[in-house]
Amino acid sequence: MITHYLKIALRNIFKDRIYRIFLIILVVATACGNSRRPGLSDKDLFAQRKVETVQEPEEQAPDFSDMETYVVTHGIKYKESRAVDPAHPPVVINIANRNLNIRKFNMSDYYSKIRYVKLKHPKSETEGNIIFDFDVHYSISMNKNLQRMSGIITVPQFNFTDDYIIAGDLGSGLYCYDMEGKFLFTIESNDIPKNQYRNYNYYDGTALKGFYGKITVNENKCFYNLVENNENMICFYDLAQEKRIMTKPFNGRIHGTALILDHQSMADYVYEPVKAAKHFLLTFDLKGDTLCRFPNYNQIPVITGGSYNSPPSSDIYYHNKQLTIRQVFNDTVYRVVSPNRLIPAYVLNFGAYRADIPTFFRGDLSEKLLPYTWKEAEQYILFVYKQNQDSPNNRQNGSVKFFYSYYDRKNRQFYHFSEGTSVPFDQYFMDNSIPDALPFVWSYADIEDNQLRVVYTKKRLEEISKSKEFASLSPEQQNKLKTMQNELDDSEVLIMILE
Repeated sequence: MITHYLKIALRNIFKDRIYRIFLIILVVATACGNSRRPGLSDKDLFAQRKVETVQEPEEQAPDFSDMETYVVTHGIKYKESRAVDPAHPPVVINIANRNLNIRKFNMSDYYSKIRYVKLKHPKSETEGNIIFDFDVHYSISMNKNLQRMSGIITVPQFNFTDDYIIAGDLGSGLYCYDMEGKFLFTIESNDIPKNQYRNYNYYDGTALKGFYGKITVNENKCFYNLVENNENMICFYDLAQEKRIMTKPFNGRIHGTALILDHQSMADYVYEPVKAAKHFLLTFDLKGDTLCRFPNYNQIPVITGGSYNSPPSSDIYYHNKQLTIRQVFNDTVYRVVSPNRLIPAYVLNFGAYRADIPTFFRGDLSEKLLPYTWKEAEQYILFVYKQNQDSPNNRQNGSVKFFYSYYDRKNRQFYHFSEGTSVPFDQYFMDNSIPDALPFVWSYADIEDNQLRVVYTKKRLEEISKSKEFASLSPEQQNKLKTMQNELDDSEVLIMILE
């Protein structure tokens, strides 16, 4: 299905006859992928399999020298642009074509080097060492008076910059390590008493002093939300200088998604699927002045009373240091170019299997395919989607299916390594054939550019050693995992880095 704004963008670039010819080609290609009835029985869905080629342009920097900068009124400096770069149009990945190309995902096809890093918490457990406790969750959505916090779950976060590793969580602080795992300095120290942060229902917001929400990093800069003097702030921290380079009150609606664009601008992803905000992304300079607002073109849901399906998450990450976003209910993946451009990079064509917004919230999703996880590396893209809404009941009765696929960027092919399984992302076990490497569960892994990083705690290693898949590992891998488990302290994490 060609999105509304992709049509607009194409019309801006391919005027008159050229645009019509290009659009007809896309519509015909989409229709071919949608020719099959939307029934999703295993027999029909996987009856035929063939190689599907997805054409990706050569990686080159887009040229916008001929594009006009619009100055708009009412205090907003730039008008948004979602124009397609005609020399590098977005890659269309055709999920609607159910002739699946089955191929194992082999780690050794993409990685040849491996190293391990241990991070030890700088505080003792009595001082509040919970940074590596993945079983502790927090409710951190504050009201305007900072009196109560509820609704958003966070876990420890681990981020890599050019020269540093950042580790932190709401309970005890934010810390900086070198690339070998040596502790360097404290960025923020929250010092929340254990009897506070272990309250799962509510949290006393007046006790919070320090950062909260999602940490984002780019180059050697760190960006996060902060409560200081009982006021909501945003903080830009320079790791090389070991100091804040900007701390200011922020009255905008940052929901744990403060995002770095470059050394002089930032962004806020504000879209809430249920409320369908007027805008979904805003950009600012470091003074806090609004540079551009990006309108939300998604349909506004009509929800009155009763229960409804929980909305999925957005995909927000950096690829080659460039902010990349797939908005919830949007089939286009955009690169963000500060201050006012969204460049379509990928289009996920679900065709007849795509659920529109009214159907998602209150309709029958049993024959719909829904985005689940999208992770982009330099050599490939891992894409997990699902059939039917993921819920405890659907997991129990097996009616939700997860499809594990990947796009190989070198040979421009789209593959599946699972034809549909009831095993979700947080349980999917990946064998790892690289010598001296450990197996992992996909949800432990973070993919960024040329690296795949997997975080293990002592408990996670123990869970793998007790899993049914453990017996299928080679004796060398079994011994490696057991040794790592025995050597890891409770206040440490082990990070496996594949390059």
